[in-house]
Parts: sequence; structure tokens; C-alpha cells
Amino acid sequence: MTTPTATPVLPVPAVEGACEMCPHALRAHDAISLRFCAATRAAAITRGCVCPA
Repeated sequence: MTTPTATPVLPVPAVEGACEMCPHALRAHDAISLRFCAATRAAAITRGCVCPA
């Protein structure tokens, strides 16, 4: 039996450099923030922000 692998889903910027899920620029995201915003987008949920900015 094979183990399925997940494909990471990153936030897609609405405007160059802007995060679609929070008010911060993508460059302000660390690895945790990118993952958090990607999960927020994938699950289509509304929640706070964890960006270090």
C-alpha cells in the first residue's frame, strides 16, 4: 500500500506580494505563517493571524 503525499498549497497573492488571507505582505511571513495562511485558505475558514509582522 502506498502512502499518499500532500501537496503544499501556498496563499495566492491577489496583488503582487500581498497575502490573500491576512493583511501582511508575503515577504513578512515566516515558514509557520505561510503554512497557517495556506491552511486557512485551503479550509476556507476565517481566523486570526500568526504573522510575526
